Amino acid sequence: MRRNAVWVVATCVDHIYEGYTAHPKRMVCTYVTPDGRELRWVLAVGPDFPLVGEAVPLVYDGRNEGLAKRQDGKGKRRISLGLGWTLLAVILLVLGATAEYVL
Repeated sequence: MRRNAVWVVATCVDHIYEGYTAHPKRMVCTYVTPDGRELRWVLAVGPDFPLVGEAVPLVYDGRNEGLAKRQDGKGKRRISLGLGWTLLAVILLVLGATAEYVL
């Protein structure tokens, strides 16, 4: 997606309520593509749920404009493969060192 990435700012426009609850479950945001089309993006409720009228930075693949991702550091974060292997190695070293003293 990096090669075809398009950065946009979406505006949150409405809540989506589901079932019999007073609290919204999702938020509808809209953004405009470079050719002027307005698209919708739906955000699931979370601890960093935006308010109506709030701007949310997004990035989408230019080949598939409907698949946008949040890009303000508030979305899900992934651990890189290298960092994951390093953390695993450190944990195993610590466990190996402590097991030696226990036995």
